[in-house]
Order: sequence, then C-alpha cells, then structure tokens
Amino acid sequence: MKINKTIKTTVAILSSLGTAAMASAQATAVNADSAGVTTPSHIHSAVIQRDLPFSQLGFNGSIGIYGSEANANVGFGSRLDEVIAKANLHFDVTSSPALLALVSHIKVYLNNELMGVVPVTDGQQGKKSSVSMPLDSRYFSNYNQIRFELIGNTHKTCSNPNDASIWAEISQSSRVELFVQKTRLESDLSVLPAPFFDPRDFGRLTLPVIMGADYDLPEIKAAGVLASHFGALSGWRGAQFSLLFDQLPEQHAVVFVTNDNKPDFLRDFPDADGPYLQVITHPTNPYVKLLLVQGRDSQDLNTAVQGLALGTQLLTGPMAKINQVLQVKQRVPYDAPNWVDTSRPVAFTELVEQRSQLQVEGRTPPPVRLSFQLPPDLFTWQSRGIAMDLHYRYSPPMKDNSGSRLTLGINDEFVEAFNLTTAGQGGESKRVRVPLLDDGLLGGSDRVRIPAFKVGSKNFIDFEFGFASVTEGNCQITQPSKQYAVVDGDSTIDFSGFPHYIQMPNLRSFATSGFPFTRMADLSDTAVVLPASSSVEALQTFLNVMGRLGADVGYPAIKVTVTDQWDSATLKGKDILSIGVAQELTQAIGEPDQVNLVLQSGLRQIRLPGRNETLSGMNWLGRASDNPEAVDLVSVNASGKFAAITGMESPFTKKRSLVAIMAASPQAFSLVDNAIIDSGKVEHMSGSVVILRDQEVASYNVGQHYFVGKLPVLKLIWYHFSNHPVLVASLAVLLVVIVTVFLWRVLRKIAARRLARSGEEA
Repeated sequence: MKINKTIKTTVAILSSLGTAAMASAQATAVNADSAGVTTPSHIHSAVIQRDLPFSQLGFNGSIGIYGSEANANVGFGSRLDEVIAKANLHFDVTSSPALLALVSHIKVYLNNELMGVVPVTDGQQGKKSSVSMPLDSRYFSNYNQIRFELIGNTHKTCSNPNDASIWAEISQSSRVELFVQKTRLESDLSVLPAPFFDPRDFGRLTLPVIMGADYDLPEIKAAGVLASHFGALSGWRGAQFSLLFDQLPEQHAVVFVTNDNKPDFLRDFPDADGPYLQVITHPTNPYVKLLLVQGRDSQDLNTAVQGLALGTQLLTGPMAKINQVLQVKQRVPYDAPNWVDTSRPVAFTELVEQRSQLQVEGRTPPPVRLSFQLPPDLFTWQSRGIAMDLHYRYSPPMKDNSGSRLTLGINDEFVEAFNLTTAGQGGESKRVRVPLLDDGLLGGSDRVRIPAFKVGSKNFIDFEFGFASVTEGNCQITQPSKQYAVVDGDSTIDFSGFPHYIQMPNLRSFATSGFPFTRMADLSDTAVVLPASSSVEALQTFLNVMGRLGADVGYPAIKVTVTDQWDSATLKGKDILSIGVAQELTQAIGEPDQVNLVLQSGLRQIRLPGRNETLSGMNWLGRASDNPEAVDLVSVNASGKFAAITGMESPFTKKRSLVAIMAASPQAFSLVDNAIIDSGKVEHMSGSVVILRDQEVASYNVGQHYFVGKLPVLKLIWYHFSNHPVLVASLAVLLVVIVTVFLWRVLRKIAARRLARSGEEA
C-alpha cells in the first residue's frame, strides 16, 4: 500500500515514541499524545450535522399523548468525543379537533428545562402541523430526554382532564437535528470502551478491525472474540464490523499488531515483549483514536483481547500490559448474562437497570415494562403457566370500585386485571400464573401458536395503571392532578422447574438467540470452521456473526474454537458453525441425501418439502412433522447475490448441531451481514433452510430432525406419542384389550380354584 509523505513522517514519530514506551512498559507507559504529533493544516474540527429521526430512537409509530398533563418522552445520547454546538427539534403534531384554542397547548422540555410552548390555534385542530424549535445546547448532557406535555381543555368553564377527546399524536418522522463538533480525547484506556463504542450513542455500532496481510487463524480468532465483546456492549443497537488489511482507517478503529504481522502504516512500530493494549491518536487526524492490540504473536493477541473483554475496569493510562487472564470458575450451561436465570425465582430488580424504572407517575402514567429473554430450548409444553409473585403500590382512589385498575399484559397479550382499592397497595394474595401457549413452538415451523412468553425471543411484561376520575355534578373532578404507582422490586417471576428440550435444526432459535452455540455463554462448546483460503467477505461475516452471538448472551466468546480443518478430533463433541463455501462440508457430511442446499460456483441446488410443510410446517395430525421429507429437487446455474443458512445434525457427534452459512459469491456474504441484525428479516427465519436474496427471506422445514436436551421419561414418552393421536388411541385400545384378557384369565383361574375347593369340602 502506498503511503503519502505526511503519514510516513507521522508514523516515524509514533514509532520512536512506541520504542520508548515499550522499553519502559513495566515501569510506566508513555502517552502517545505527548509526542506532539503535527496536525496537517487541512485537518480541523468541522461542525457536522447529524439527524436523529424518532423512528431510530425506538418508535415504530406515532407517539400518542392522552389526557391533560400527560407526557411523552424521547431519549437520545451525546457522544463523549463530540460537543453539541447547536440543536433543533422538528416535529409533526396532530391535535384533537375537540381542543380549545388559547387554553390548550403542548410544552416541550429538554432535560426538565422548558424549551418552548406550541399553542393550539383555531383552524389547526385535527390537522397535522409542522413545528421547528431550537434546543438550548447548554442543557445537553450524556443522556438527554425530550418531554412533550399536553395541556388540553375541551370546555372553558368545566373540563374533565381525562376526557377521551383530549389527545395529540406526534409523528415518528419527527427528528432532532444536531450540529456537533469533534473534540480531542486523551489517549487513556480508562475511558474504554469509548470512543470505539460509546454507550451514549443510540445508533448502530460500526467498527473497523485492521490487521496486516500476513495473518493466521489464531489472529482471526482474536478478532472474533473482540467482535463478540463489542457486540455484547452494543446490545440492542446492533453492531457491524469491517475487516481491513494494511489500510489506515478514517474513524475510530481497532488495530491488531504482532511482531511478524504489522499493518503497513505501522510497519516501523516497535516489537512487543508481551500482550499489550494501547490507545494512540490517528496519524493524520487528531480527533480519531486507534486501539492497538499488540503482542509477540497471535497467542499474545488472544490474551490481550481477553484482558480487554474481562478486565476493562483495571485499565488506566495510554498503555497496559496484560499479564494473565484466567477463568477461575468454568461457566455452566444457560448462565448467559442476558438470559433469565431459570434455576430460581427472579426478582424484578434483576430485570431492570435501575429501580426507578419500576415507578411511573402522571395523570395517565405510562406502563411499567420489564424486558427479558428466555433460553430457546426451555420446554414449557402443557405447562400450567409461570408463577409470578406480584406486589405493587399506588396513589389510592377516592373510593373502592372506582374503575381504577392495574392491567397485566405479556407481549401485547392481555393476561389479567386487578382493581385498585383505597388501600393503596396490592399483592397480599396476588400470586399470578401467566399462561403459556407453545404447543407447536418446538417444531420450528413457520406458523406456530404465539405463546404468552416467547421462548428464545425478547419478551416484555407491561403493568399499566389506569386511574379513573370521579365526577360529581357537572364540574367537580375529584382526581388529583398527578398519580403515582410502583411495582415492588421484590416481586418475583419463577421459570424454575422447566427442563431443556428442543427439536433441531431450528434456525429460528439460531436467528433470535444464537442457539445452540449460546448454550454456553463463552462458546466453549462451539467450533467455527473457516475455509483455508477465506475471502475477506467471509472473514468479515465471521466477525459479524460473533458480534451477534455476543449481543445474544452479553458475554465475550473467549472459549470459541476456530479451525480450517474438518477434523473429527477437533470437532467431536462440538456444535459447529461453518462459514464460507467449502467442498469439505459436503465431504464431511458423507451422505448427499442429508444436504438440503448446495452452493458451488454458479450451481445452486435445493431440496424442497411438500406444500403442507412449506406453508405451515404441520402434518395431517396437526403437529410439526419430525422428519419432513423432500419431495422436489431443483438445480440451477445463476449469477447474482445469493446466500443461505442451513442447519443439520453434526456428522461427528449425535445430538450436536451444524449451522452452515454459505454464499454464491464473496460479495453475497453482505446479505447475511445485513440480515442477522435486521429484526424484520430475523422474524422470517425458521426451519432448516433459510434463503437470502436482496430484500427477500424464505425459510423451509425439510430433512431429518433430531432432539437435544433431556426430559423425564414419562413426559418424553407422552410428548412424542402425542404427536400421533391415532397411534395413541390404537395403543390405548390394544392396552385395554390386553389388560381385559389378562384380568379375565386371572379371574378365571381364581374362580376355578374356588370351585375345586368347594368340591373337596363337599
């Protein structure tokens, strides 16, 4: 790679500084910024415009405000490496036709500071209005909240603040317009993971990973562990990684450096004497930072990455040496930080980041929402439901039977409602059993009965407090202006006692939870197989998949195995993730009839199930078929972007899984990269084969199925026989006949003995 004179000069300065830093690493680290890197004249901190649409801040529809003094809140963050110089709020609002002008308006707050008032004017009621309002940059903080408060009146002399005709709707197309200016950050490890991942930034994480062209497989593994770490940090935001070789990045990036494999722009950087983490300033842009993961070899890189993932709280200064990373206690199955503990009752405080999330206020307060995720193989078939020990407090109504109530909902499904009394609290006998409806869930079919709790998916519980006002006469409203309600953090929900058992392959569980690989949070039971000569796109997909798995469990994949050989000794006892087109996959399987999809150059071949399996995944008995047979085979040669994800049982170990990610061309791996972080596409992934073409996702349930997990013997027999009710009925009839014949013969012998005794006595 060609490097201009400016970069070479700057690299020389950094290299000489790095030499001194390495020499004194055990005593003290030298800050790379202290070298006084000369900033080129064309680099300056320009003001950048950034728009934050409400649709990207968690709102999939318009924001409703109902009742006078009701609120709607919109949150967003301010990055550590940016200063907001100027900001504007642009929003579209539609107010109720019943609102009166002059006495009705909307107040807009930024972090509890009033920014402006939008009056309701005659002629605009019931019509959409576009409003632009400046936001005072002095009141911005790390985390910001815009609050809309509606003051509504329908009568001048006597107005009910809870009148159903008092409302306003704010469009999701509204946006916050920010003008930000980059700031220079010190090269300090104590601010990690910022600026490479900034929790104040609610947007998707995009992080380049840089290394030299002479990489080896352990170095790729280190990059995968790093991706899983940043994926776990990004969580719901999503993360995408780009892999670059010998290229100087233009944004905050992570650079892998070994003594034998250095990117060209760090070719003269001093050799390391062990695993190091170091933050330096970009050679040509003082507002960009580079996180160097250094080591003598790729083994040192893996140690340094593990130190970054598990020991961030120990890091300070510009550079740190990672002496040792040891997993003192081995992780156990299903202990992922992002999954609910299914071994004991879980308190509500464990499901929220702050206890304040369990309290709401207002005339019509928003619901208290608890979000969590369950292991995908939690077996809840024919369960009586989930036990919930619920306690809550609230502003008491003026009288009992006022119509005030607490409504409990699961994933937008109504469960139960409780009357709010003058006692001001509830829960003495509020032991709720939440129903589960997942009879078809374990089959991985396209159409299943939606459970109250979606096993393997994101779930949420809503506690919505509704306070009714009491009107006496024409104008006497006895409800106070603000109500308070809190769900006790000591309330519990209990998922214990359920076994783990699931039918595989099940690409829905892989797409939503990374299962079966995430069964162990550190991926200690996972082996990733990459082709010996992987394309850059395939390796980049590996990073993106690892980032997604990290986001699913909330823990870095420090124990994952990465190999380029289909070796039985390495892959036995492992769940296998294969990425890339490799003929060795078909050879390893050994039985061509088990391969449901083949991609090789321009050849595409797929085995398709019958129509009933394609449409619903159900057989004639009304349950998902255990082994849906292929009835059609289609083989074509075509060009264009095409990718697929397939699942099957591992050819090396029974009850272990193999998930293969394939692409017709290196460029087609981008279809996988985009699909796994697109919630809309993930919802359509299921069965044993998923096909990706541009914006289309198609899933098929075909081929041999198997079960993983354990069930009690009686439940195991009953579950599998329940899939064949005709057979069960036949066996029941046969059993009755056998028992009847047996009893008849026994009774006949007893009767014969009695008759013989009677004859002797006579």
